[in-house]
Amino acid sequence: MGCHFCVAEGPQGSARIGVYMNLYEFLLQYRDSGRLPMHMPGHKRQPPFSMEDPYGLDVTEVEGTDNLHHPEGRIRRLMDQMRKMYGTRESYLLVNGSTCGILAAMSACCQKGDKVLVARNCHRSVYHGIYLLGLEPVYLQPETDPQTGAALQCPPEEVEKALETHENTACVILTSPTYEGVVSEVGKIAEIVHRYQIPLVVDEAHGAHLNWMRGWKTAMEEGADLVIESLHKTLPALTQTAVLHRCSDRVAAEKIRRYLDIYETSSPSYVLMASVAQCMDWLEQEGKPAFCAYVKRLERFYEEAKRWRHLSLWHHRLKEPGKLVIYTGKADISATELAERLRNSYNIEIEMVAAEYVLAMTTVADTEASLERLMQALSDMDETLSESESHMHETGSVLPQKKYSSYEAMNGPWEEVPIEKACGRVSAEYIMVYPPGIPFVVPGEMIDLHVLGQISEAKEKRLNLTGTADDRVSNLRVLKE
Repeated sequence: MGCHFCVAEGPQGSARIGVYMNLYEFLLQYRDSGRLPMHMPGHKRQPPFSMEDPYGLDVTEVEGTDNLHHPEGRIRRLMDQMRKMYGTRESYLLVNGSTCGILAAMSACCQKGDKVLVARNCHRSVYHGIYLLGLEPVYLQPETDPQTGAALQCPPEEVEKALETHENTACVILTSPTYEGVVSEVGKIAEIVHRYQIPLVVDEAHGAHLNWMRGWKTAMEEGADLVIESLHKTLPALTQTAVLHRCSDRVAAEKIRRYLDIYETSSPSYVLMASVAQCMDWLEQEGKPAFCAYVKRLERFYEEAKRWRHLSLWHHRLKEPGKLVIYTGKADISATELAERLRNSYNIEIEMVAAEYVLAMTTVADTEASLERLMQALSDMDETLSESESHMHETGSVLPQKKYSSYEAMNGPWEEVPIEKACGRVSAEYIMVYPPGIPFVVPGEMIDLHVLGQISEAKEKRLNLTGTADDRVSNLRVLKE
């Protein structure tokens, strides 16, 4: 990204000509630009979701505010409110994002060096937990949609096979919903996992809204033991707010609290916590009718999308409708180009670009007018496109061969080699497209031709490759031989 030089009004209204805007000034400009946010956070900057000047509300633990690490008053009542709304044993308020909850959940379930069963499409915070705890991961490879290449669920029968094969597994960690909205059959998986007397941890970061979506169940309802949700992703709460739900006694509350004391900041933002309080009150008072209307708006959007000739909306029996996955594989436009045209010609910003689709994130805060604006833009573009030959994606692939643990690889002696000489070497870093953040290769795994092919395709389609020390991904860090 290049520097933005422009004429901008400063915080006091004075013009700053030809200088680089600071972050605050950029955010003011972005807010006033009229750009339609088809991305997080879930409040979409829409009324009635607002807050007075945050500087006036930004305090520390003073009399009456309560203490997040020892809640007895207002924060305790907020957590009890969430517990009742979601039907859990305990619901712990998080201001470090879902990452904090995932790390706490993993630490509460595992001893250092334990074996864990992990979906390969898990969030990078799970990989960080594996590294920090020195865990031995056994990866579950999710199914792949042959049309879009999007990750689906890890089939329950594959979970059972893995548990039969790998004794003394400490816990199972799944992501549901996925970034694209695929909801796993958590109930079936929970039944299998519990037969082995171990807990099921579900990263439901993208599913905090499912409690109000007609026809969909949360991981809590389906029997998961620990569930982590990002309130800010799909509900009207400020960025970084989340919740960790303890849903059974398979994991002791004392352990959860112990690790939250470690991973949660000791200086929690009362502005963030206040936004959660506002969000929960709104859900109690307005949630049911608001979500009912939201679902109807989505149904109309899907119905209108059937008129497109070249673009299409991806459907799947396990996919909840709030994530609009717009498939470009049959049109003469790449996903990256589609995102750029939406931004530059229609002033619409989407959430994610993948190889053959873009993801527009909708929430209950998206109005009929905002969805209509997105529909009009996509319909206009569809009229200008021509048919292109599509191709099918692999429905299953073999994971790279593991040589060392991620801890060993990330702390071992490494060297940097040109990417064309990396085949057959052991990676000392992650290589992934983010979002969604599913690694092509994990530190300690072999870089093979398949991995290099994935990197090449990502570069060709101008996707956001990350994890590597070299931002251009021309060189890769590998273990010294």
